[in-house]
Amino acid sequence: MTETDETRRRRSEASRKAAAARSPETRRETARKALANRDRDKHREAVRKAAAARSPEARSEAARKAAATKGPEVRRQAALKAAATKGPEGRRQAGLKSAATRGREALREAALKGAAKRTREERSEAARNAQAARSPEARREASRKGAEARRRKREAAEGETPG
Repeated sequence: MTETDETRRRRSEASRKAAAARSPETRRETARKALANRDRDKHREAVRKAAAARSPEARSEAARKAAATKGPEVRRQAALKAAATKGPEGRRQAGLKSAATRGREALREAALKGAAKRTREERSEAARNAQAARSPEARREASRKGAEARRRKREAAEGETPG
């Protein structure tokens, strides 16, 4: 063992013994001081590195444990923050994933709940925005499909009347 290794071992042994001898109050006070002196960006980077080092299973397990200890209001705030930081592509991926894992009845229930929250004006506003976002080709295609469906219904109704 080299001189530096021996010194390092002795130092770590001494710090371990000192930590064991400290009272919980002293440890708490030390942690509070460290938290006050910590640089926000450095802390964020350290957390990101730690998360990257863990396996996906370990991450999901930690998330499950954290969710079990939190109340509904804290969970709601966390979800809102996650939704705000997620981009449109991330939201789309999350939607697809949830649609794949939920049954038809759950999807229907969620759709009805979402529709019930909106007023008539909000629904019509959303429809106008969706229409404005469409390309002219898509609008023509939708119009053509609607006309085709009406024609088929009309022909079916004419076939049913006794003639």
